[in-house]
Amino acid sequence: MIFFFRFCLTKAELGGLKWCDIDMDKQVIFIRRSLSCSYCNGVKKEILVTPKTVNSTRQIPFIGEMEEILKSQREKQLSLKKELGGRWRGKEEFEDLVFTTGMGSPCSRYIVEKEIKKIILRIREKEAVAAVQENREPKVIRDFHPHTLRYTFATRCFENKMEPKVVQAVLGHSSISITLNIYTHVLDNKIEEEIKKFGVAKTQRMEAYSGVDVRKVRITALSHC
Repeated sequence: MIFFFRFCLTKAELGGLKWCDIDMDKQVIFIRRSLSCSYCNGVKKEILVTPKTVNSTRQIPFIGEMEEILKSQREKQLSLKKELGGRWRGKEEFEDLVFTTGMGSPCSRYIVEKEIKKIILRIREKEAVAAVQENREPKVIRDFHPHTLRYTFATRCFENKMEPKVVQAVLGHSSISITLNIYTHVLDNKIEEEIKKFGVAKTQRMEAYSGVDVRKVRITALSHC
């Protein structure tokens, strides 16, 4: 989940990421391929393909605690490989994948969505317990999809005043208009927030004069200074 948010990859890009795509010295991840998953006559077929657009092939700098997360993932994966031995399923073109199942199979979009549902369930259970302890109604935790995390990443970038072209490059959007649609949404919310601030300020100013009898206020030449 953290990796999704920090690196704003698509499900397919996450599934196609290999350890050879990660440069620990330069603190950069290279997006060079994605995982394609389809079914033919009830048989699942998974292959690694080149990114769908020119902009999808890109490099993304490490953000936050990504180095620690990747090192932890590497250690965990090597331990599983050693434990499973010949039963490890990550072979041939899937041998070097960063994210896999516990058996070494590619991490398809179905697996990613399943894991997110598990996380949402745990959050809801935790919130339900907290609500009972605090004697209140539980907060509504809505369902969300992996793409929601990419949208959230873009939103946070714009809130921190990152340039749209930079966000486009990081996300790998084929067109700047896709990126600007998110920017417009963030801007609309910001305008609404600022308007609300004006309303609060106006109310506070009126309250400051609420006890003043304007008929008894003496107006002089210095009143407007």
